[in-house]
Amino acid sequence: MKKLLLIISILYSQFSFAYLQYCSNFGDGVSYSYQSCVNSNFRTIEREFADENLFLQYCSNYGDEVQYSFTSCIQSNFRAIDRVIDQALMYCSNFDRNRLGYSFVSCSNSNFSSIERNFPQR
Repeated sequence: MKKLLLIISILYSQFSFAYLQYCSNFGDGVSYSYQSCVNSNFRTIEREFADENLFLQYCSNYGDEVQYSFTSCIQSNFRAIDRVIDQALMYCSNFDRNRLGYSFVSCSNSNFSSIERNFPQR
């Protein structure tokens, strides 16, 4: 039984797959959970494309308003990833400083799904 568990654990470690989280925003502004989720996904993407020397920015939003620097940081990271995977990702825009729109969140999640499908095969 111990040998079987050892074999399964070795196989699992060789074929483990990274996955990206679906990121939800709670409330009108930018929730901490959304920021954490987005940045966690960017760290996972960096690890998956380590051979490509992909370096992504940490994106934070301070205060109650949606800062342009936050949405711009996310978009900048998507452009950097786009160059590596050579697949057009959607441009995500937010037009209201008082709330992070559903369209921005949806667009970001769609891009994460596209990126995940392009993870290097192991």
